[in-house]
Amino acid sequence: MLTNWGVAASTLAAFVGLAVQPPSIPVIPVPSGGPAQPPSSSEQSEPDIGAPNFPSRTQVQLKVERDGVLSVTETITVRRGGSLNRKSPLRIQSGDNRDRVFVIRNAKLVGNGSVEANEDEFSVRLGEGKSILTYQVDGTVADVGDLQEVRWQIAAGWDARMGLLRASFIAPEPAASVSCLSGPFGSDQPCAHAQTEPSGVTRVDLQDLNAGDRVDLAVKIPSGTVAANAKFAAPKTVAGAFSLTPFSGFGLLALAVLLLAGGALLWSARRRDAKAATANVGQVDVLIRQNDGVAFASPDGVLPGQVGTVIDESVDAVDVTATVLDLAVRNYLWIEETQGDWRIVQRNPADAALTSYERAVYAAFATDAVSTLSPDMKAIKKAIRGDAVQRGWFKSRSVWLFTGLGVAVAGAGLTVALALTVGNALLGLAVVILGLALALGSRLLPARTKRGGVLVAQIQGLLRYLRETDPASIPDQDRDLVFSRSLPYAVALGEAPRWLQAFGPAGDLHWFSGGRNLQGFIAAMDAAAAK
Repeated sequence: MLTNWGVAASTLAAFVGLAVQPPSIPVIPVPSGGPAQPPSSSEQSEPDIGAPNFPSRTQVQLKVERDGVLSVTETITVRRGGSLNRKSPLRIQSGDNRDRVFVIRNAKLVGNGSVEANEDEFSVRLGEGKSILTYQVDGTVADVGDLQEVRWQIAAGWDARMGLLRASFIAPEPAASVSCLSGPFGSDQPCAHAQTEPSGVTRVDLQDLNAGDRVDLAVKIPSGTVAANAKFAAPKTVAGAFSLTPFSGFGLLALAVLLLAGGALLWSARRRDAKAATANVGQVDVLIRQNDGVAFASPDGVLPGQVGTVIDESVDAVDVTATVLDLAVRNYLWIEETQGDWRIVQRNPADAALTSYERAVYAAFATDAVSTLSPDMKAIKKAIRGDAVQRGWFKSRSVWLFTGLGVAVAGAGLTVALALTVGNALLGLAVVILGLALALGSRLLPARTKRGGVLVAQIQGLLRYLRETDPASIPDQDRDLVFSRSLPYAVALGEAPRWLQAFGPAGDLHWFSGGRNLQGFIAAMDAAAAK
């Protein structure tokens, strides 16, 4: 009878003992000498979402494959009514002014939550219940001396307390040593329980991880066991963003090629323009003989005020003087000398035959005294250059200038964006340099077009005509007309003294009452325009 009571008592004690045991987390068995197996497909597709009352917990299985990829399965249970979110960095400072870079691939979550991985961060969001997270990590294996080290943070960036963490790690060869650190980022506190069993399975067992704590597991295995795939990069700082990388180096090489090509094109264009400007086309015949008469016709219809601009690509005071003389010859203005000064008056109203710059010169004579004349040279210069562009002699360089400035501004924005995000900010600087080169190069481009170059050669022929024409070759009845029409061009080309000496009028001209003192008027007009 005592024996029966003893059996009954033992049975009752065992039942009571089981009743008071706290809930425990089962360890996923790992076959001796073999890899840890992930949950079956049925477990992944139908996770248990019954939420317990005790703290959240996680169970992590890690297996490094022969190709160096680390396969990870995490079974995470979140307490009832709670949530658990993870944001862990994928770039970890590794000393020597560089970062260790990890890449997450094929991240999937079955259960109550979501997962996302980008270049810099691994994010997991979980609700209550059990969820199964699987993913692969590239960049965990590094050759260290005569061993290989597999490193991964099996927990990092959780925003709530983790009551229990259990992890198992296996590799094709048994581990030579294990290093496990836990606690806040940067701490060197060793894990309480981290060891490799005789079966070759490395196990980690930790309790009460605080929010934000990380568990950094580094397992060393024999050299050559798996493929090394550790990746390192310059830190993502402002200074690091400007470090030379293969990608930014390719961009700088492309910039150098573009600059060399642009320089060659610029040199070729300037050489072609200089060659056209010095071409010897012989004397240009600007005299048209009709019915025993002679008239003057300029090449390509170029006006006296435009001659100097086409030659030297700038508008000078002498161009305004030449325009005044031409307007007088054409009966729009009247010029006379009055008591030591010169008087210019509007003789006929401006009409459609005048160009925009001729109208600007014509409008300057609201006063009739040259000594008080103050022409708007800025408006005149703009009008002369605009007329030359319209006639096809010049091309507008402002298009290249503003394009270059726009490219430079866009490059500056790109530089800032790259420096604050993915790095390779040298690419942005390359775009800035390209834009500035375009803007500065636009000032070196020849303004003349091909047609303008032909006109320059013709103007050289006109200059030879002014220097070599014999007055005796001009019929007497046409001499004043040829002299008057040619004089503005002679002034613009610096041949006025010779032209006045060779063709000086015998008496008053129809547009000038200053006698033979044309040289005095030209000097006074040059001085007034230069002001």
